[in-house]
Amino acid sequence: MQRKGLLFQSMSKLLITSAIALTLFGGQAQIASAETREQSVNSVTDWLFGNLHPELSRRKLQTNERGYIREWQAIRVVIDQRGLRYQKIAPNRNPCEIPDWSFNNDDEALKERLADAVFYSRYSRRISKPITSKNSAAVREWLKLKNSMFVAYC
Repeated sequence: MQRKGLLFQSMSKLLITSAIALTLFGGQAQIASAETREQSVNSVTDWLFGNLHPELSRRKLQTNERGYIREWQAIRVVIDQRGLRYQKIAPNRNPCEIPDWSFNNDDEALKERLADAVFYSRYSRRISKPITSKNSAAVREWLKLKNSMFVAYC
Protein backbone atom coordinates (compact mmCIF):
# COMPACT_ATOMS: atom_id res chain seq x y z
CA MET A 1 0.00 0.00 0.00
CA GLN A 2 2.84 2.36 0.87
CA ARG A 3 4.37 1.67 -2.52
CA LYS A 4 1.14 2.67 -4.31
CA GLY A 5 1.10 5.90 -2.29
CA LEU A 6 4.66 6.74 -3.34
CA LEU A 7 3.85 5.93 -6.95
CA PHE A 8 0.76 8.15 -6.80
CA GLN A 9 2.80 11.01 -5.27
CA SER A 10 5.49 10.63 -7.94
CA MET A 11 2.90 10.64 -10.72
CA SER A 12 1.18 13.67 -9.21
CA LYS A 13 4.45 15.58 -9.03
CA LEU A 14 5.25 14.64 -12.63
CA LEU A 15 1.84 15.83 -13.86
CA ILE A 16 2.07 19.08 -11.92
CA THR A 17 5.61 19.73 -13.17
CA SER A 18 4.51 18.98 -16.74
CA ALA A 19 1.54 21.32 -16.46
CA ILE A 20 3.75 24.12 -15.12
CA ALA A 21 6.32 23.56 -17.87
CA LEU A 22 3.65 23.68 -20.58
CA THR A 23 2.24 26.87 -19.13
CA LEU A 24 5.65 28.51 -18.97
CA PHE A 25 6.72 27.46 -22.45
CA GLY A 26 3.34 28.35 -23.92
CA GLY A 27 3.50 31.80 -22.33
CA GLN A 28 7.03 32.37 -23.60
CA ALA A 29 5.98 31.47 -27.13
CA GLN A 30 3.40 34.25 -27.07
CA ILE A 31 5.88 36.72 -25.62
CA ALA A 32 8.50 35.83 -28.23
CA SER A 33 6.06 36.43 -31.10
CA ALA A 34 4.94 39.88 -29.89
CA GLU A 35 6.60 42.78 -31.68
CA THR A 36 7.86 45.92 -30.03
CA ARG A 37 6.65 49.21 -31.49
CA GLU A 38 10.03 49.70 -33.20
CA GLN A 39 9.86 46.22 -34.74
CA SER A 40 6.33 46.97 -35.96
CA VAL A 41 7.44 50.24 -37.55
CA ASN A 42 10.34 48.43 -39.24
CA SER A 43 8.04 45.62 -40.44
CA VAL A 44 5.61 48.03 -42.08
CA THR A 45 8.49 50.04 -43.53
CA ASP A 46 9.98 46.85 -44.99
CA TRP A 47 6.61 45.89 -46.47
CA LEU A 48 5.96 49.28 -48.08
CA PHE A 49 9.52 49.51 -49.38
CA GLY A 50 9.12 46.01 -50.86
CA ASN A 51 5.98 47.20 -52.67
CA LEU A 52 8.00 50.04 -54.21
CA HIS A 53 10.83 47.78 -55.31
CA PRO A 54 9.53 44.28 -56.11
CA GLU A 55 12.69 43.67 -58.14
CA LEU A 56 14.63 43.49 -54.86
CA SER A 57 12.53 40.51 -53.69
CA ARG A 58 12.33 41.98 -50.17
CA ARG A 59 16.01 41.24 -49.56
CA LYS A 60 18.13 43.14 -47.05
CA LEU A 61 19.72 46.31 -48.39
CA GLN A 62 23.48 46.56 -48.75
CA THR A 63 25.34 49.50 -47.22
CA ASN A 64 26.35 50.79 -50.66
CA GLU A 65 22.70 51.13 -51.81
CA ARG A 66 22.38 54.67 -50.53
CA GLY A 67 19.40 55.69 -52.66
CA TYR A 68 17.36 52.72 -51.48
CA ILE A 69 18.43 53.34 -47.89
CA ARG A 70 17.31 56.99 -48.12
CA GLU A 71 13.91 55.87 -49.42
CA TRP A 72 13.55 53.23 -46.67
CA GLN A 73 14.44 55.82 -44.03
CA ALA A 74 11.98 58.34 -45.48
CA ILE A 75 9.17 55.77 -45.30
CA ARG A 76 10.17 54.82 -41.76
CA VAL A 77 10.03 58.44 -40.54
CA VAL A 78 6.44 58.81 -41.78
CA ILE A 79 5.36 55.45 -40.35
CA ASP A 80 7.02 56.26 -37.03
CA GLN A 81 5.14 59.59 -36.88
CA ARG A 82 1.56 58.33 -36.58
CA GLY A 83 1.62 55.91 -39.51
CA LEU A 84 0.46 52.98 -37.38
CA ARG A 85 -2.59 52.54 -35.20
CA TYR A 86 -2.43 50.15 -32.29
CA GLN A 87 -5.22 48.11 -30.78
CA LYS A 88 -4.91 44.91 -28.85
CA ILE A 89 -6.42 42.00 -30.76
CA ALA A 90 -7.73 39.03 -28.78
CA PRO A 91 -5.62 35.93 -29.56
CA ASN A 92 -8.64 33.89 -30.68
CA ARG A 93 -9.68 36.64 -33.12
CA ASN A 94 -6.33 36.64 -34.88
CA PRO A 95 -6.82 34.07 -37.65
CA CYS A 96 -3.90 35.00 -39.87
CA GLU A 97 -1.30 36.25 -37.40
CA ILE A 98 -2.49 39.85 -37.75
CA PRO A 99 -0.33 42.01 -35.48
CA ASP A 100 -1.76 44.39 -32.90
CA TRP A 101 -1.01 47.37 -35.14
CA SER A 102 -2.78 48.38 -38.31
CA PHE A 103 -1.86 50.44 -41.33
CA ASN A 104 -4.95 52.12 -42.71
CA ASN A 105 -4.93 51.31 -46.43
CA ASP A 106 -7.74 53.87 -46.95
CA ASP A 107 -5.87 56.81 -45.37
CA GLU A 108 -5.17 58.91 -48.47
CA ALA A 109 -3.39 61.64 -46.49
CA LEU A 110 -0.96 59.08 -45.06
CA LYS A 111 -0.30 57.63 -48.52
CA GLU A 112 0.35 61.14 -49.81
CA ARG A 113 2.83 61.85 -46.99
CA LEU A 114 4.60 58.57 -47.80
CA ALA A 115 4.71 59.38 -51.52
CA ASP A 116 6.06 62.87 -50.75
CA ALA A 117 8.71 61.44 -48.44
CA VAL A 118 9.99 58.96 -51.02
CA PHE A 119 9.73 61.39 -53.94
CA TYR A 120 11.69 64.10 -52.15
CA SER A 121 14.26 61.59 -50.88
CA ARG A 122 14.92 60.84 -54.55
CA TYR A 123 14.89 64.48 -55.64
CA SER A 124 16.11 66.42 -52.63
CA ARG A 125 16.75 69.57 -54.69
CA ARG A 126 13.00 69.80 -55.40
CA ILE A 127 11.90 69.92 -51.75
CA SER A 128 10.94 73.59 -51.91
CA LYS A 129 9.26 73.15 -55.31
CA PRO A 130 5.90 71.36 -55.32
CA ILE A 131 5.05 69.05 -58.20
CA THR A 132 2.88 70.81 -60.77
CA SER A 133 0.51 69.27 -63.29
CA LYS A 134 2.77 70.60 -66.07
CA ASN A 135 5.44 68.08 -65.05
CA SER A 136 3.57 64.94 -66.11
CA ALA A 137 6.55 62.61 -65.56
CA ALA A 138 6.88 63.75 -61.93
CA VAL A 139 3.11 63.45 -61.42
CA ARG A 140 3.12 59.88 -62.82
CA GLU A 141 6.05 58.91 -60.60
CA TRP A 142 4.42 60.41 -57.51
CA LEU A 143 1.12 58.61 -58.24
CA LYS A 144 2.97 55.33 -58.68
CA LEU A 145 4.61 55.87 -55.29
CA LYS A 146 1.28 56.69 -53.64
CA ASN A 147 -0.47 53.67 -55.16
CA SER A 148 2.17 51.28 -53.86
CA MET A 149 1.54 52.28 -50.24
CA PHE A 150 -0.62 49.45 -48.91
CA VAL A 151 -0.23 46.50 -46.56
CA ALA A 152 -1.69 43.06 -47.23
CA TYR A 153 -2.54 41.31 -43.97
CA CYS A 154 -3.38 37.77 -45.11
